[in-house]
Amino acid sequence: MADQNPTADPRVVPIELPAGQTAILRDELSGWLAGIEEDLETDRLPDPGAVTREADAFRRLLAALDTEQIAVPDEEARSGLKRAAEGYEEAAQYRRVVAVHDAHHALLSILG
Repeated sequence: MADQNPTADPRVVPIELPAGQTAILRDELSGWLAGIEEDLETDRLPDPGAVTREADAFRRLLAALDTEQIAVPDEEARSGLKRAAEGYEEAAQYRRVVAVHDAHHALLSILG
């Protein structure tokens, strides 16, 4: 298949998510952004520039949710969201929750 965007110039694409997911993302991004802004008020950051860029990326994502469109590619937004999602999954013990869920439902299916 031919590359849809061979020059890798940014293009705007629609964001079509259910309202519930949009609300969750807006809440999560706002929380992460608040945490970043708090971190930026300290002098203990090894790379304040990187943290500032991540905050800018989260602001772009919040604006994109409001306008229901986003400019892609946005590597900083993608990598920041990926790190945040992985951190959330680790804190919530996502893998364990999924394994427990699967085990419960496997036994339920045997029990009929």
